[in-house]
Amino acid sequence: MKTWLCLGALGAVLVLTVPAFADHNGAPPADPRTESSLDLDLKLGPRTFRFGGRFFGRDGYLAGAWLNGETRGDGFSLDGRVEQDGKAHHFKFNVDIDEWLRRAIRWGVTDL
Repeated sequence: MKTWLCLGALGAVLVLTVPAFADHNGAPPADPRTESSLDLDLKLGPRTFRFGGRFFGRDGYLAGAWLNGETRGDGFSLDGRVEQDGKAHHFKFNVDIDEWLRRAIRWGVTDL
């Protein structure tokens, strides 16, 4: 379960950060000396993780994104942020698995 959660979260970060880098995949830069770098950060804990990255160009910081995940006794939660050009988009996703199981048992969907 945790492996799938981590893989899903990493996939979500990649999907969310692709638009942030779309401008840099177009025409080649006019100045061949233009340099850029990507800074990735991954932190893993017993029940949490944090995955993020920042993209720097010749003029400094260009874009970034991060994703936090945490497992709880009743489910898990994900939250994160994607930012580019001074605009930031936040999101939060909470999943209460125990409530889903209770409803499924009540409706007779599962024989747990």
